[in-house]
Amino acid sequence: MLRPIKSIHTAPETLLGSFKIRQAFPIRDLEQISPFILLHHFDFTFKPGENSFHVPPHPHRGFCPITFMFEGSIEHEDSLGNKKVIYDNEVQWINAGSGIIHSEKADKEAVEKGGRTHGIQLWINLPKAQKMNPPSYQPITKDEIILFEKEGIEFRLVSGAHQNKKGPANSDTYTAMLKMKTASEEEFDFLATHQVAFYVLEGEIFINHQQIAQQHQLVIFENNEGKITLHAKKDSKLLLMAGSPIHEPMVSYGPFVMTSETEITEAINDYRKGKMGFLN
Repeated sequence: MLRPIKSIHTAPETLLGSFKIRQAFPIRDLEQISPFILLHHFDFTFKPGENSFHVPPHPHRGFCPITFMFEGSIEHEDSLGNKKVIYDNEVQWINAGSGIIHSEKADKEAVEKGGRTHGIQLWINLPKAQKMNPPSYQPITKDEIILFEKEGIEFRLVSGAHQNKKGPANSDTYTAMLKMKTASEEEFDFLATHQVAFYVLEGEIFINHQQIAQQHQLVIFENNEGKITLHAKKDSKLLLMAGSPIHEPMVSYGPFVMTSETEITEAINDYRKGKMGFLN
């Protein structure tokens, strides 16, 4: 039995500052795939000395903003005092909790050398009971990520459980980075109650022996039992997501994701009063 595909759509282009990226969701008619509430796909190539990527200090509260680097590097700094560069096949996992201020930019080496910066920023919502927990920052190196390898397949488990192993991120939500060579095949099985979605960063994938998903496409599956089969028609890179939906109200305002307008107002006031810390 195969898990049915619910929908496939191509992530439209949008601007992040002056940079053009892809936003798979939220878009019209798709606010979220709870607990996942935003997916940005960035893919920049710079000449030496020309990498100007910089997201200035900004706050977050109530969710986890995560960066998956498939290629290149990026520098993170935050109001907790963390400063770290992550590289190819590494992840930075932020739990914003009650509030954190952070910035992201091209690191010095990336600016000097130029090259490709390719990855995903994914926002994962938190249940109301966890939204005001203390914030945390977890850089996850390639040595910490659980790597499964077989012919034509590199599967990196970041969070959640797979084949009796647990990903290093402090989360029960399932996320993984998958690289497939042409003609390779893989099979997955998730809980029927979980929301499941795959995003294709590169390549072309034949899903469940019946449907093609191409670069920049998001595949959403029905909440049903059944396995998911993947066959790579081209060399491909995917982000896999699965998790229990959060059955609570969601109110978002820019970098804050809470459960009521009152909580949003409190977040804005706390940020203005410096309760989320400072970062110059």
